[in-house]
Amino acid sequence: MNHIMFRKHYIIGEENLPPVGEPYVVPANHQNAAMDALVMVLSVDNHSHPYVLAMGGVFWNKVINAFWDWLGMLPAFRMNEEGLVEAVERAKFVVDFASDKMVNEGNPVFLFPETKHHEEHWMRVWVQGYLEIAFLAAKKMNFEKDVKIVPMGHHYSSFYGAQGSYMLHYAEPVSLMPYYERYKEKPRTTMRELNEPFREKVKSMMLYTDDLEHHDLYDFIRLSKVGEEHAVAMDKDPNELPQRLESDQKLWAELEAGVAARPEIADELTATMKEIQTVEKEMLMRYHAGEQKPKNGLALVLSVIAQIVLLPLWVFSLFPSAIMYFVPPMFMPDKETDSYNRAFTQSLQFIVSVVVLFPIFALTALLVLGLVWGWWWQAALWIVLQYPLMLFAWHDGMWMRRTWEQLCMRVFKSKANRLRNLYDRFYGLVKELIG
Repeated sequence: MNHIMFRKHYIIGEENLPPVGEPYVVPANHQNAAMDALVMVLSVDNHSHPYVLAMGGVFWNKVINAFWDWLGMLPAFRMNEEGLVEAVERAKFVVDFASDKMVNEGNPVFLFPETKHHEEHWMRVWVQGYLEIAFLAAKKMNFEKDVKIVPMGHHYSSFYGAQGSYMLHYAEPVSLMPYYERYKEKPRTTMRELNEPFREKVKSMMLYTDDLEHHDLYDFIRLSKVGEEHAVAMDKDPNELPQRLESDQKLWAELEAGVAARPEIADELTATMKEIQTVEKEMLMRYHAGEQKPKNGLALVLSVIAQIVLLPLWVFSLFPSAIMYFVPPMFMPDKETDSYNRAFTQSLQFIVSVVVLFPIFALTALLVLGLVWGWWWQAALWIVLQYPLMLFAWHDGMWMRRTWEQLCMRVFKSKANRLRNLYDRFYGLVKELIG
């Protein structure tokens, strides 16, 4: 998780987690499918064994289910997936089971009150299941022990690919003990009154906008060189995710104010953004690739030569790296148009590698190279090299991509000139919008 899938990770406020044995619930925003649950479970380093509620749909196979159970993941059932009656009955069981884990074993429970992930940087209305679990645990302890709520915010540098960064931010715990008596009298009212303040706290720890009409525009601007320059202007390091988040939050606030004041510029910016994306797609380039600083001729030639020299090693590294990095996205249904399914990409890459590929290939190497041919040290070496080879496969592949994009900007000169003009126009409009 913290070496192959992600290059950097940040855990802020981990000291806010109550000591082992004290019951608490962690509600969090939900943006990155199963990856949200995985990073929460695998990042807790206070010797507790947290349980996290994940969508019931990922519990589809005995082997996978055993892996989830070992990690501490519990199924969360939803009416739109399982139907009203079945979802309600199953939910009651899970709420009761989760509260038992808190009471009997002192294990914390992590969950997503939105009930459903999404790509956009916003939050749905929260359901109150996390409060039901917390208050039920308190009830099972005769309301004699304190149960705490620890709001937490997720943030990722990217929802796709590998070698990015993720951040978990834990807020200060909130005791539910002052609300016990009110809960006994009016449980639903008490939970409803507590729910929104917890949601607002999480909202403050993430990148957020209610302006979904212009969400894609804000994100495009954030990921362009405008976002990096904004961070530098705030004396923040754009390569450190917590600092970049602080800058991006301020940038989005400025953009929202600018769009509200001058919507006509926002319309022109959106049209320009779509033109840029169309041209970059026609040139077989990633979004924002047209912003790359052009290399001089000698540097580009040396880069191509180095790519050719390293090509045999890169091809060798593709087994099994390519299966992890490139095959899972091919099986995502409607990945171009369905953002909900597309968000499973990173989760599937991690699950396929950890649950399927590494165990199978390691066992195969031991059986074939070791047991059949007697090459035990070669088998051990091949297993050990899988990690560095996967990193090499990814980074060299990205280097190839950047080199290709540099060549495209030189070969397709007319489109490259149009792209540069579009970006110049785009930067000018952004400056006009926010000053």
